Amino acid sequence: MLYLLLDWASYVEPLRHTSITPWNPNTGLVMALLLARGWRWAPLAAFGIFTGELLTDESPAPWRVLALTSLYLAAVYACAAWALRRRGLERPIETPKAAGWFAGVIAMAGAIAAAGYVGILVSAGQLSTDETWTSIGRYWIGEFNGIIALTPVLLLKVGRIPRFEEIRRHKRELMLQVLGAVFGVALAFALAATRDVRLFYPLFVPVTWIALRHGVPGAMISVCLVQAALEAALELTPGSIPLFDVQFPLLSLGVTALFLGALATNHDKTLGQMRQQDAALQRSMRFAVAGQLASALTHELNQPMTALLSYVRSAELMSEPLARADERLAGTLRKAGEEAGRAAAVLRRLREFYRGEGARLEPTDALSVCARVAEALRDRMRRSAVEFEQHKGAGIPSVMVDRTQLEIVVHNLLTNCLEAFDALPVSGSRARRIELAAEVRGADVLIAVDDSGPGISPNVIERLFEPFVTSKSSGMGLGLSLSRAFLRHQGGDLWSEASRLGGARFVIRLARQTNAQTSL
Repeated sequence: MLYLLLDWASYVEPLRHTSITPWNPNTGLVMALLLARGWRWAPLAAFGIFTGELLTDESPAPWRVLALTSLYLAAVYACAAWALRRRGLERPIETPKAAGWFAGVIAMAGAIAAAGYVGILVSAGQLSTDETWTSIGRYWIGEFNGIIALTPVLLLKVGRIPRFEEIRRHKRELMLQVLGAVFGVALAFALAATRDVRLFYPLFVPVTWIALRHGVPGAMISVCLVQAALEAALELTPGSIPLFDVQFPLLSLGVTALFLGALATNHDKTLGQMRQQDAALQRSMRFAVAGQLASALTHELNQPMTALLSYVRSAELMSEPLARADERLAGTLRKAGEEAGRAAAVLRRLREFYRGEGARLEPTDALSVCARVAEALRDRMRRSAVEFEQHKGAGIPSVMVDRTQLEIVVHNLLTNCLEAFDALPVSGSRARRIELAAEVRGADVLIAVDDSGPGISPNVIERLFEPFVTSKSSGMGLGLSLSRAFLRHQGGDLWSEASRLGGARFVIRLARQTNAQTSL
């Protein structure tokens, strides 16, 4: 339907018995379809060309001739699309090199299509031999114009939110560009009234400005609007110059805008990559400094933590008479000792990790580690009204992992869940729930931590595991980065995926213990 609409709208000043017109945007639609979907859509393209010529042309050629020309044109442009797809040009044009390949292939394909199309019409007696070269030139420029103006626009993938924000930041500039476009339309009508082709060339100024400012999207959209406005002006103004007289200036405008837009897009992309590399370098430097500070802190805190553990053990011994009378005191002291011991082990592992020492892999029951960490956080879960459930999968084998590092990872994931719930109102309609489940997949054991919280902020989801990236007001953004580093250091991994409960879901991958490791 869109093809027929474009064919009808651009059917201006045609040569008799042909679809040779000054501008063929419908061919740009065909080329975009073949580039995006591949040569297998060529039969649909041939059917569209046949239907368009049959319904749009005032005195169409016999249907056999139309069928032959339609098949020929679809085959030529399918081959051109195949060649461009091999160069990776089914995507939006972003570099001058891509623009050069696109323009070169389209120019060659347009010439072959024009020669074959006109040759078929001449052989069928629809055109005289005296009109051959003139028809080939006009048809080639019309096809080239239509493809180079419309196809890059149809291949664009422009995000709505970023484009809206860019427009809002540059309101004044956009208003000036709109005024430039209005001035261009006025020039088009002045050109039609005075029949002076020289008035066309000031149109290059606003189009060039838009191309340099907005890249390929702005460039080609402005070219399409200029071409449509010029065609309307020349068609609606009685006694104006023939549209064929401005064919070549239109083609020059389209090619110039494409290359300028590609240069601007490539420049913006390069600057963006440089900013990303600079940001990554800054994060790496901060991470290195954080590592040095963590190593120093673990060294300094090791002795006080050991002393604290000794004091807790001594308090247990001294309070044995009281502990017999009050079991809560004994339980509290025991938990204090366990937590102090775990903190000391965490400090030692952190120090070893930042010193580059290898992980201490040992056969470990991963679910028991998860259960122990969850038990340590049980009181906090109860205060936050969070329901925790651990699915004990059947036949989960032991894994080769550093037990302490795994505890750090699980503790970080569960703590993140609880902090996410703490940021929500207690009277929420959705139940607060955390689920932990394990499964065997091939040679790995996967442990998933899923919650029904608010989920991951869209602002950080792409850079979730980068150091110092966080959506928390008081967070440092090191937990997930360090957790993934721990797991990858010992052959595992950590990633995020869609949540079954509607919140955030993280998956830990661990290598299962093999028979050879068991025998050792």
